[in-house]
Amino acid sequence: MATEIQGAKIVTEEIENAAGANPYSITLSAEQATTSLAARDFTSIPAGVKEIKILLAGVSTSGTSALMVQLGDSGGIETTGYVGTGYTSNTTNLNITTGMAVMASTIAAQTDQGMMIICLQDSSNNTWVSSNVTGSSNSDIGHGGSFKSLSAVLDRVRLTTVGGSDTFDAGAAAIQFQ
Repeated sequence: MATEIQGAKIVTEEIENAAGANPYSITLSAEQATTSLAARDFTSIPAGVKEIKILLAGVSTSGTSALMVQLGDSGGIETTGYVGTGYTSNTTNLNITTGMAVMASTIAAQTDQGMMIICLQDSSNNTWVSSNVTGSSNSDIGHGGSFKSLSAVLDRVRLTTVGGSDTFDAGAAAIQFQ
């Protein structure tokens, strides 16, 4: 929406891009339970998306593997080539190349909540950058940043754990994109 004051009146109009679509429209996925599975995939992200937010509410795992997000395209989820780190206030650093770190350390039954923002940095080589802030039920604060270039246009993201063997046992996640 654009709002402009003209004399004694306020004019509000939709801003449209060249294709006639509102570039500021935000789509929110349905909330997905994060229980009894090793990964939660969010698929069918449309071409042209430039920002994705991963939203966590009370997410917990059965073990101690750190949470991470992986990106994918029509060829599937990409599991290598990530650069970045995650940090947890209990002084744990996590440098991984298999995903974007959400929380650098965790304990069984700890719940994590917060958000990761993933933005398209370069559309010519499908490079995405991330930044995140999360908090946990045991008073840890997690933050980090990563980047990854995909082989094609992003159309899916996966919430999982480092190693992918721990299962989720509580909470929910959703994504927003625009």
